[in-house]
Amino acid sequence: MRGKLSLNSLEVFLMLFLFIVSGNLSNINAALNKPNRTILIQLKINEKEFETLKEMKIEFASKFIKDGTFAIVSQAELSFLNERNFKFKKIKQSENKLDLYKRALYGKTLKLDPIYHTYKEIIQELKQHTQKHSHLLMMKKIGNTSEKKQDIWAVKISDNVRDEEDEPAILFSGGIHSCELGGVEICMKLIDYLLSNYEKDERVTNWLNKNEIWLIPVINVDGHNVVTKSIDPRWRKNVRDNNGNGILYEYDEDGVDLNRNFDFNWAFGGSGESNSERYRGELPFSENESIAVRDLALEQKFLLSVTYHSQGEVVFYPWIWRSRKAPDDKLLTRLANGLANSIKTMKGDTTYKALYGAGTVGQTYPWFYGVLGTFDFIVETGLRRHIFPPDELKNIVESNLEGDFYMLDQMKGPGLTGKITDAETGEPLVAEVWFPDIETEDVEPRTSNLKYGRFFRLLEPGLYRIIFRKNNYQPQVFKNVEISDHSWKNLDVKLRSK
Repeated sequence: MRGKLSLNSLEVFLMLFLFIVSGNLSNINAALNKPNRTILIQLKINEKEFETLKEMKIEFASKFIKDGTFAIVSQAELSFLNERNFKFKKIKQSENKLDLYKRALYGKTLKLDPIYHTYKEIIQELKQHTQKHSHLLMMKKIGNTSEKKQDIWAVKISDNVRDEEDEPAILFSGGIHSCELGGVEICMKLIDYLLSNYEKDERVTNWLNKNEIWLIPVINVDGHNVVTKSIDPRWRKNVRDNNGNGILYEYDEDGVDLNRNFDFNWAFGGSGESNSERYRGELPFSENESIAVRDLALEQKFLLSVTYHSQGEVVFYPWIWRSRKAPDDKLLTRLANGLANSIKTMKGDTTYKALYGAGTVGQTYPWFYGVLGTFDFIVETGLRRHIFPPDELKNIVESNLEGDFYMLDQMKGPGLTGKITDAETGEPLVAEVWFPDIETEDVEPRTSNLKYGRFFRLLEPGLYRIIFRKNNYQPQVFKNVEISDHSWKNLDVKLRSK
């Protein structure tokens, strides 16, 4: 940036310039509070200049794209940029700011490119897969949306898909933030890839034969429709009518950020203000969409989970909280780095980076890990925008499939598994599987599942002390249980009642 101006001096300069030229000084204070931004421009700037102008409250409609970045400015701001010799092109002028955002984010047609799936197209495609691969894919309704009561669908892919098998489960999900469309397309591509390559590719065949693979292509169905039907490309939250006025899609008023609505340190994450983009809702799990994810996760007790977002080319994982790392930090870090290193960036000359996430955000990964023991990773796909042109989207999807493959490969262990049953009746038990040398009070007890009494626990190779316990049963302690670097070690446990 050429020269330096503070925020206040820039505002004063812009407004004084405009009103001195126009000879009108009476409305300076009003204009300072709310600039009349009606002009969309395309700016040629570098990242340093972008950050400087952002600090000066220039309203950007996008970060960087191939030909620069879009900004929505007032006449005074346009004059300032011109005076400072910034290179820009005037694209569109309108009193309707939403039209300016549509032009910036959708393109000249003001509509989303048809390469992206609408939710109707997603359901049609899933039904076609079900008809063609009925032995491999099953659709399951897991809930409906908070405002418009639309069905939320998950799919299960496995070799005996109609059976609830005694196998580890993994979840991939997209579209929790409605403007972040890349994850939806990755989920749809993964479904197609798995079905098309079963019994043709040994790796794929093993994944389906030995695991239960779940996908929720779109969590935020109402919001996804807002973006894909070209109503508003900025929309992030669901469409809850926060102010109860019966008018939906009020960008500054409506919606709950579903990824701030999970019940793990909920009160410390997001915002309590309903007009915030990160409004966390009135209480944890206030929204049907997050409840649908919760209930499926409680039912399936996923070993691993990937939740897709955009943008940043980063993998976030648990956690830094109270200046402490997660109990399973060594393993989580290895998996996060492996996932990140398997995904190429848009430039293609490097890979994604793995970074710690916070523990106090009310997001999916602290809840999945802290409550259930599921290792959930947030993958921020792409760079500097949410809606990508077709060629860039294709490359992002293809690159992230490699991340999916990496995660599916981790389902083979190493780790500890086994069944916990009643010693007298043989009935499966939901009992605590406690690793006292790993776990801390930051996480809730890890337990076996209801149907089989089965537990799965990914572990680094080494020796472990494990305590199995349940109310009204005598606990069992196992010392120096050895986990090798190969596959799963089985340890069945029979607990006797007191």
